[in-house]
Amino acid sequence: MSVMLNMLKNKESLSTAERVVLDYLIENKTILKDFSVEKIAEAAYTSPASVVRMCKKLGYNGFKDFKIDFILANSKVELPENQEYQDIILIKDPQGGRKAIENNIKALEETIKLYDEAEYTKAASLIMNARRILIFGKGSSHLVCKDLEMKLRRINKFCIAQSESHDQLIDASFLTPKDVVILISNSGKTKEIISAALLAKENKIPIISVVSVGSSILADLSDVILYTSALEGEFRSAAMTSRISQMSVIDALFAKCAYFDIDRSISALETTYRTFKKFKR
Repeated sequence: MSVMLNMLKNKESLSTAERVVLDYLIENKTILKDFSVEKIAEAAYTSPASVVRMCKKLGYNGFKDFKIDFILANSKVELPENQEYQDIILIKDPQGGRKAIENNIKALEETIKLYDEAEYTKAASLIMNARRILIFGKGSSHLVCKDLEMKLRRINKFCIAQSESHDQLIDASFLTPKDVVILISNSGKTKEIISAALLAKENKIPIISVVSVGSSILADLSDVILYTSALEGEFRSAAMTSRISQMSVIDALFAKCAYFDIDRSISALETTYRTFKKFKR
């Protein structure tokens, strides 16, 4: 059952104050991502306790759980149509090996069209000036997170790539506006990633997102957006072109970070090389 239908179905079980909150949220669906319990209560002329009670009567543990589901249910991810892309596994193409490479080339061609110099420069500045860097991604996107983590550590930027949702939330809880969060998601609507984005937003932590081009809740929550190609549909055999697009964006971002202070970066890379050479057997 959709969140909205569930809300309407259970409306009769709510008190008058709780119904006021519910009606306010239904009429103002788009503003919830920027609102706390206190702000919702103030806007609906009721108390924070009424907001929390409403969420629990609707079957949620609290306001944060309700907020995530509500935002996701009322966000629409719009991906541009692309008739040229065909999933090589799902169409059972015997020439799938060659087609896979062709699809990747197409993804890179589309990705470079989305390159925005100003956004990459802003992202690099946030990263290179950050005290701590957290990189979050789920599934195949986490592989991209680990790649970025490895690259940044080679130029002496301490960062952590996380995929487990509890670890993500724990780490994000202790960040400050002097830190930065990098969120990688092809769809821009992965629940765990949205949870991390909402927490970062509440704590005023800068958010850099690597997300497929189009409208998404992750893009709406981000301070800097690095778009990837959107050749793949939601149902796919594996993350192929999306991963290639993400990796290319990460390489471009790393290059911008390195050039932020190129002499320092080269010195750090030389130090890394000497260390590896010293212990190589």
